Amino acid sequence: MIFNRVNLEQESIKPMTTNLIFTVPLTQQQRQVATSCSQRYSDSAKANRIYRQILALYAVRFYTDCMGITTDITASGLCNPIEQLLADVAELPIPGLGCLECALVEPAIADPQTVYNRADTLTIQSSPEALSNRLGYVAVGFSSTDDEAYLLGFRDTLSSAETTLANWDSLERLFGVLENALTATPLICLRDWFQDKFDEGWEDISEEFIAEDTQSVPAIAFRTPSTEPAIQRAKRLQFSDGQTIALEVGVYPLSDQEIDVRVRLIPATGAALPSDLSMMILDEMDDIVMQTQARGTSVLRLEFSVEPDEIFKLKLQRNTVSLVETFSF
Repeated sequence: MIFNRVNLEQESIKPMTTNLIFTVPLTQQQRQVATSCSQRYSDSAKANRIYRQILALYAVRFYTDCMGITTDITASGLCNPIEQLLADVAELPIPGLGCLECALVEPAIADPQTVYNRADTLTIQSSPEALSNRLGYVAVGFSSTDDEAYLLGFRDTLSSAETTLANWDSLERLFGVLENALTATPLICLRDWFQDKFDEGWEDISEEFIAEDTQSVPAIAFRTPSTEPAIQRAKRLQFSDGQTIALEVGVYPLSDQEIDVRVRLIPATGAALPSDLSMMILDEMDDIVMQTQARGTSVLRLEFSVEPDEIFKLKLQRNTVSLVETFSF
């Protein structure tokens, strides 16, 4: 599961009347990894920021692990030396949902118990490129010796790269944001398609659906032995940068207990899909079952079978931005 609701109901995590401070001990090994990453940079300010961003990732991951939230720290751009050099971000990916940004609190914190008495003196600096495409932001402070990290607050959005802790909400707000993200994507029941019941946004595949300059891409070809026609629907999806793509899904009954699903992705405008676009099929546990990447091609295709009550997700990923459609049969 991405998110374990049981943890929210545990007696030790009751809602608090004051802001929550979550203390995370940082190990020597984690500090050594952070040091190794920071030593790539001759600029001391950049090196120090990378050092603390790495530690912030570890701290937020520890917290999400405790709360039953699955993350993938290895998919963070901060763990990629090239992306680390080009971008000033510290995102922690949550598979199937998006990314949390780990925002650094300055200066170092001598006594965490007095933090909120001087919240207006604690600065949180985020990079401009981290001000969008995030599930939310976690404020992370450190002790003067960097042996402890303090998770001090949460924001679901940021409009300015520099804020003070006084303008941040309680860390507990993170749970509500994640729950909303989980329920924002409806479960699409493919069994309903055989009863001519379709969710909003799913249209007939027609010449009018795809723009003129992409009509040269052939329609889905269902090469199945049965004489029954496949059910095909299409939906336009748009990334935050304005890139629009067309997702086509075809379902075909192989038997009473199995259907064949074929998905195809093409650009709604233009001749090619974004080269950084990946299409993945995830199971109910968010493990990748199959995937393919555009690399400048004009179409992506995947085919698989589904059994009754099986849930799967179709995930489209571009760098740290993702779109997810969840299906069942």
